[in-house]
Amino acid sequence: MILALSRGVYFAATMFLFGDAAFGVLLRAKLPMIMPLRIWPLRWAALLVALLASCLWLGLAAAEMAGTLNGPVLAETVTATLFGQLFLVRLMALLAMAGLLLFWRKGKVMAVLAAVALLAPSVTSHAALASPAGFTAIGTIMDAVHLLTAGFWIGGLAVLAALFRRKEPNLLLALSLFSDWAMIAVLLLVMTGLINAAQVLLGGKGAFSTLYLAVLGAKLALVGAMLWLAAANRFKYMPKGQEAAIARNTVRELAAGIIVVLLAGALGQLQPLL
Repeated sequence: MILALSRGVYFAATMFLFGDAAFGVLLRAKLPMIMPLRIWPLRWAALLVALLASCLWLGLAAAEMAGTLNGPVLAETVTATLFGQLFLVRLMALLAMAGLLLFWRKGKVMAVLAAVALLAPSVTSHAALASPAGFTAIGTIMDAVHLLTAGFWIGGLAVLAALFRRKEPNLLLALSLFSDWAMIAVLLLVMTGLINAAQVLLGGKGAFSTLYLAVLGAKLALVGAMLWLAAANRFKYMPKGQEAAIARNTVRELAAGIIVVLLAGALGQLQPLL
């Protein structure tokens, strides 16, 4: 349970960091009249949470694999397993982001580093492991696209919520820009999600796990609710300029998205087939 929670929290934090940086770059390129957000404490908090969750994830995974946890077990996990080596990649990306927040604060570089931290776990994901022999890269790429698009959606919603709170005068322009790009992201998110689910559930032998299906169903139901809220904003409230209604739906959509990410973290620890 704690291992699944650490995974989910790690993904939520890195998705925020990636989406915040990526959408921030897009805002500066397309809508330069919108002043950059000064939410440095929130960014530092997300980075710290990602670092702590990543270390907890490593420790719990090492204990699960070895049946115990001590210095030699951690060292062996980090140096002799792909999971441990990917942990080092994530750790270096997160520490480099800390350096950027302190000294440079370049959005494009921040987005690249956040993407590395977010995507590294896809190499050992269910989708990658369920790929046919010799085609692990296909599952890895599908899961990577799934994570990136989810990160843009979740992180972008957080940026919009911050703009609402700031009472940004060009809010509707920012929302329209996000909506245009988010539609592409969501299409890719849904497509890769369906492919990943089919690959994981149909690519092996055994009976479907009832618990896995229940968690997957809850995740899909929440994603459906998020799509409904996004559609209401795009086609009902935006044409009328109803910013208060848009703000409420954005916060609800973001809350649902965080729960979806936590459920995704749980799915990564469950066996899809018995």
